[in-house]
Amino acid sequence: MSDIELAYNELIDSFHFDESSLDYSILDKHIETVSELSKLSNNSITIFDNFKRKHAFVSPNHRELFGCNEYGDIQIHPEDFETVIRNAITCIRHFFVGNKNATYHKLIREFRININGIYRRVTEQIQLLEIDSKGNPWLSLSIMDISPNQSPPFRVDSKLINFKTGDFISPVDTYFDRKSILSEREIAVLKLIHEGMLSKNISEKLYISVHTVNTHRQRILEKLKVDTSLEAVKYAIALGLLDS
Repeated sequence: MSDIELAYNELIDSFHFDESSLDYSILDKHIETVSELSKLSNNSITIFDNFKRKHAFVSPNHRELFGCNEYGDIQIHPEDFETVIRNAITCIRHFFVGNKNATYHKLIREFRININGIYRRVTEQIQLLEIDSKGNPWLSLSIMDISPNQSPPFRVDSKLINFKTGDFISPVDTYFDRKSILSEREIAVLKLIHEGMLSKNISEKLYISVHTVNTHRQRILEKLKVDTSLEAVKYAIALGLLDS
């Protein structure tokens, strides 16, 4: 097993699900809905149960289109594999876990998989269907299609979209090596900005200089890839960074 696979498994193992909050009658309803959707749209659809660590639903179209086994497994191109796992880890670690708005986010990515002996580019959309009471991602939905673009250069493209606000991050891997998107101090500064405080007031509140406050402001904008403090606050709320 590669280092990146170990990192992914360690992340999933770190979840401590609240089993009492996992209502599997909800899963049955989701399966009923997506089963009908797969018939109407001819899309490949799967539902993954992160608690049981297996697919809870695999549409017939998924097997027919991609030649998968009964478990819904796909074979990712070796050159794309690490990046695909990296952006999955990034989304789980920074955008899905503990984020009350997590179900508003959708990961859209393109990569290559083995389809009947030939590697072809596919487009996959992943979004959370359900989280447990602790904010752990429980059920996730994947919709996958063969990409209309099969021309080089062949690279993994990934984008995280908040389909409620229209905000997006691309590429997702930007945040992979970070322990967190914003430091604790940057979050503290942004919370006070959200409360309407000016830099002078923030400096007095946090016992730091105005220059330090402005440095934090600039770094917040750079890290969140936005131009204004208003955009930073809006984006941070969407990511659940200001919840605590």
